[in-house]
Amino acid sequence: MNSIYQGLLTSKIMGLIFSLSLIFFDIGDSYSTIIFVLIMVTIGIPHGSVDHIIAFLNPESRRFSSKFSFFFIYISLIILNIIIWIFSPFLGLFTFLIVSCYHFGEAQVLGYNSTKNRLLNFVIGANILLSLFLNNIFELQEILIEFTFFSSFDLSKYDKIFFLLISVSILMISVVHFDIKRKIKLYAELSILYLIFYHTDILTSFSIFFGFSHSLPMLLMEYKEMKEKNFFRFYLKTLPFTFLAILFGFILYNFNNSLLTSDNLILFIFIIISSLTLPHVFIMKDFIKDK
Repeated sequence: MNSIYQGLLTSKIMGLIFSLSLIFFDIGDSYSTIIFVLIMVTIGIPHGSVDHIIAFLNPESRRFSSKFSFFFIYISLIILNIIIWIFSPFLGLFTFLIVSCYHFGEAQVLGYNSTKNRLLNFVIGANILLSLFLNNIFELQEILIEFTFFSSFDLSKYDKIFFLLISVSILMISVVHFDIKRKIKLYAELSILYLIFYHTDILTSFSIFFGFSHSLPMLLMEYKEMKEKNFFRFYLKTLPFTFLAILFGFILYNFNNSLLTSDNLILFIFIIISSLTLPHVFIMKDFIKDK
C-alpha cells in the first residue's frame, strides 16, 4: 500500500502544481481545449491503451479465454454504448454517470483504503463528479441544452461559492460513516480538487482530474505491473491503440447523426470518453483488485 501511495502522491502533486500554474496565470479558460487535448493524448487515452495486455496479466482475475474474445467483447461494448447514446441520450448519460462514478471512485480510493468496499468506491466517484458539475453548473447547463429538464432551471440567483460549499458538505456527510484508513488525507485531497474545480472551467477541471488524479496514477501502476525495463519502452506499447482511439473519434464525429455531429464539442467529447470507458472499467476492476 505504501509504495502505491507514493506513486499516486507523485502524480497528484504534479497535477496540483500544474493546476496552480493555470489558476495563477489565469490561462485555463483561454486554452482549455488545448489543455484537454494534450492531457488526453499523452496521459488519458494511453492509460487505457494497454487493456489488451493488462487483461491477461493476472490468471486469477482473467475474464477472457483468448485475445479474440477480448477484442470482440471490448469492441461490442463500445458499439453498444454509441447506439445507446444515438437512440436515447438520457440513457447514455445515465449509463456514463453510473459507470464513471464507480470507476473513478475505485481508482481514487487507491492509497487511502482497500478497493473491496464497492459502495465506498461508488460514493467517492459520485462525489467527485457531483463537485465537478456543481462547481461548473452554469456551463453545464449550456452543454446539456438538449436536456431541457435541467438546462431550463434558473440558477442565476445562486453564487458560484454556494455550489462549492454544497459539494464539500455532501462529501463530508456521505463519507463520514465509512471506515477509511487514511480518511483525513482523502478528505484533504478531494477538498483541494474541489477548489480546483471552482477556479477552472469544466473542460479544464475534468482534464486535471482525469489526467493527474486518475490516468497518470493508473499509467504508472500499469508500467510497474508489466515490468518493462524502462518507462519509454512501456509507453511505446500504448501508442498503437492511442492512435486507434483518436481515429475512432474522428470517424464518429463524421457519422451522420445530429447528436454526434452537433456543435456541442464538449458533449461529443464526453460521448467518446463514455464509449471508451465502458469496457475499460471491467479491465481496471480486475487489475486493481486487492491493491
